[in-house]
Amino acid sequence: MSTLGEYMLSGDPEWLEAKQRATLANPWFTPEFIDLAATNIAQQFLNKEKLTRWTSSYALENTQPKRIGIVMAGNIPLVGFHDLLSVFITGHKAII
Repeated sequence: MSTLGEYMLSGDPEWLEAKQRATLANPWFTPEFIDLAATNIAQQFLNKEKLTRWTSSYALENTQPKRIGIVMAGNIPLVGFHDLLSVFITGHKAII
């Protein structure tokens, strides 16, 4: 997940294109809001040290993965990312 954070902070052409497509597909997703959300997620949620500190607080045992439904709002870029991250970190499968 920390690699994803690094990618989100990069200037990778595919990432830039994905953000541009999001802006074209949804007028709520302005470039400024996408960049703000992506930067905060990368720096706060996907920072390796912070991820390690967060997950070390829990006993994440090998359990049978469950399908977890997530409903995300469509008017704020990446608003459901923390929900998705929580499902992923616990070894479950997100159904969005």
